[in-house]
Amino acid sequence: MRITPIEIKDEENARKVMLSVGASKEGIDILSPKSVYSAFKIEGIKSWEANIIKQHLLSLGTDAAIERDSIIKNIKTTAFIFGSLSQLKQLCQKLKSQPFNLRQVSEGVSLYLDNLYKKEFMFTARDKILKIKKPVICGIINITNDSFSGDGLISKGNCPVNRIKDLALKQCARMVNSGAKIIDIGGESSRPFSKEINAVEEAERVIPVLEAVRKEFKKLCISVDTYKYAVARKAADAGVDIINDITALRANPKIVTLIKKYKLGCVLMHMKGTPKTMQINPKYKNVVEEEVDFFKERLKFCAENDISENQIFIDPGIGFGKRLEDNIKIINELY
Repeated sequence: MRITPIEIKDEENARKVMLSVGASKEGIDILSPKSVYSAFKIEGIKSWEANIIKQHLLSLGTDAAIERDSIIKNIKTTAFIFGSLSQLKQLCQKLKSQPFNLRQVSEGVSLYLDNLYKKEFMFTARDKILKIKKPVICGIINITNDSFSGDGLISKGNCPVNRIKDLALKQCARMVNSGAKIIDIGGESSRPFSKEINAVEEAERVIPVLEAVRKEFKKLCISVDTYKYAVARKAADAGVDIINDITALRANPKIVTLIKKYKLGCVLMHMKGTPKTMQINPKYKNVVEEEVDFFKERLKFCAENDISENQIFIDPGIGFGKRLEDNIKIINELY
């Protein structure tokens, strides 16, 4: 089963969504004006479950669009539900004690509603706490010679280590003065078609800069961009607060032990393939739904390893194994 929150901006948007689940034209004409509220698409449920949900919503003064055949046939289907926050919370209360998979629907929708209307999020990383009420700025320092953004410090005159540290500290100070709350340090480019470097070289680039930044900015939240355990371990010993892993802890799951030991924050990113291969004909049936499934599995993995949700950022990976239309869809459906 997959539960996906859907933003309904206007009636035309609502009509398209209901058409996609097989609702009748007559039903769409009646329901689309009612649906500009919080809305969810629930896939992979039984027809009788869809009908129970619809009847509960009708009793609450709202409705659900379901496939026409689900009224008379025993099939797996999709339901499009909508309503005010109050109506949907009442629905969740009603479904909590229902049989079949309806309790699971209640738990899933409740979780989404809590997050959609939450005014403050808390992120914890080592001894740092970020109370997030609005977007937080993260500054990026690339200790590379092949960064896609062209700002890699190694490329600036092929500097010696001490010169790179000085440049990094100046760049960090500018970013902090401009409002950055997190500084992310990376030693390997992840631009499309880039080549992997070994852990020894990456650590030689990153750790001296990390140590210098940590010494100068003791209260700053510092992140290291790596998926290599050896680099992550040295970074943790050097005082890093966050592991930013473009593989979402898949390449080296052992990094989990460092996150647990030091109570680090982590960034889980969605990427299809590797930087070297990710832009070779990437394809999705629905990129947002695939990402929902991906992060659901990754969050479950973290929970099983005693990593709190407050320690996790998720990154949709815009540009990482995505076509232009995929990137636009992700941006349009972020809310």
